[in-house]
Amino acid sequence: MNILFFNRSFYPDTEATGQFLTELCEDLSKFGHNITVIAGRSYYKSNQKFFLLKKEKYKSIEIIRACGTVFPKRFLILRIINLATYFLSAFVGGFTVKEKPNVIIALTDPPVLGLLGYFFSKWYKAKFVYSCKDIYPDIGIVTGKLKNPFINWLLKKINYFSFQSSAKVICLGEDMKKTIIKKGVNENKIEVIHDWADTDMLCPVPPSKNPFRIKHNMQNYFTLMYSGNIGLSQELDKLIDVAERLKENKKIRFFLIGEGADKKRLQKLVLDKILENVIFLPYQPYEELKYSLSASDIHMITLQKGLAGLVVPSKIYGVMACGKPFIALIDEESEIGNIVKQFNCGVVIPPGDIRNMIGAIKQVFDHPEMLVEMGVQGRKVAEKYFDREISSKKFESVISTL
Repeated sequence: MNILFFNRSFYPDTEATGQFLTELCEDLSKFGHNITVIAGRSYYKSNQKFFLLKKEKYKSIEIIRACGTVFPKRFLILRIINLATYFLSAFVGGFTVKEKPNVIIALTDPPVLGLLGYFFSKWYKAKFVYSCKDIYPDIGIVTGKLKNPFINWLLKKINYFSFQSSAKVICLGEDMKKTIIKKGVNENKIEVIHDWADTDMLCPVPPSKNPFRIKHNMQNYFTLMYSGNIGLSQELDKLIDVAERLKENKKIRFFLIGEGADKKRLQKLVLDKILENVIFLPYQPYEELKYSLSASDIHMITLQKGLAGLVVPSKIYGVMACGKPFIALIDEESEIGNIVKQFNCGVVIPPGDIRNMIGAIKQVFDHPEMLVEMGVQGRKVAEKYFDREISSKKFESVISTL
């Protein structure tokens, strides 16, 4: 089967959506499918020369690299320009596919790609699958970043059209499925396929043998880690507030690893507050990820109140695969909240509840045996339910039925 994907982020990008799509395409290729991806330029790669379209190859996967601007994402107007330039060049790229696709899959980076998926499904007489990684404009409205009524109206129309015109909608969790059903989409066309962790690549590393932990002198501290996108919907200000309130305890340190639209502002906030217990580090190479994720005592997962059902933080699966527990500042009725209820591999605290957050940190600080128990349980759950092979096989099964 010939499969065409539309998504801005792809190999060698370090963003989560690009990494997951790269792994999925690798697996689908192993199943015998011919894969083409129309991707864009990375926000985090410097010295990129201008081009309209560029053909590349990664393993057996054909890449059509569409030009798009990569202005800083913290300004809405620049985000719109980035979106528009990638969208237009990806549209041109859609006509240059080597093999006529049987299935066209549009993801949501950016959230208007369903239009391209639908158009080219008609052009090539192919099936259209809408793989929903997040729901816009709902996220922008909840976070307060999208305030223009016309843009919100337009994005709602585009997203609803993408849902209705697709043969299948794939989403990340049961909470997101409920949200999509509420938008009037037939339940029978929606499939839940979780993001995942490659539990062979991502596995627990003992502290004494962990080069990342030793390099950053983490063995002398109780460490809390946030690893992932440092964006506008994570509410990482709350972690900075917690760090400020715990700064008198010289044994506790916070590590924030990643990149994103909010990183510079948070770094300035830490400098202004003169916090020596907060350390920022860049994204780690994928092959080093098992060391960084295994290095901390506990992970932090944050999501702004009201975002449950609109996005599922994918970092949870890598954390569990590395045998680490987590504290999640997230709505209880969320995908992560349900995982904690069912498997007891972490702690859930309502978003913004700093007092209980500090209480939870102090509790696990005083009772390290709790961390071991939750971490071991998380690893078992990752292997049984959230392994890469499980999700890839389900994805392949869904598109094969088309």
